[in-house]
Amino acid sequence: MKPNERPDIHPRAPKPPQSGAKPAGPGNGRQGTGGSCTPGELHVCFNCGGELVYPLDWCEEGVRHWRIVLRCPDCESKREGVFEQGAVELLDDELDRAAGALLGDLRRMTHANMSEEVEFFVKALGADLITPADF
Repeated sequence: MKPNERPDIHPRAPKPPQSGAKPAGPGNGRQGTGGSCTPGELHVCFNCGGELVYPLDWCEEGVRHWRIVLRCPDCESKREGVFEQGAVELLDDELDRAAGALLGDLRRMTHANMSEEVEFFVKALGADLITPADF
């Protein structure tokens, strides 16, 4: 991995459209079915207000729009809509932020678990409870 490159935590996260994309058709800038949240808050559920909404699938809908299927893990609701590039980029930023928080929690939990294992191992060595046959 290159120094300034970050791992893609969300391999299916929306990416900016390619330059060869087709222009947006009429009405492609409107939000799709369901949805009372603002376009800049795609990570917020339109149904329950939970903030863990994530994309299940998407495709380009022109140069600056994306058709995205969103899912809320809290209430299991799904919605599909066509969203502007700016709103999709904000969703991507929120997904990156949340993934970073999860990775931080994972690191802390792994460290705590490993520290506990090391302490247990040291105590077992000190009490002569580990023999060569254990390996």
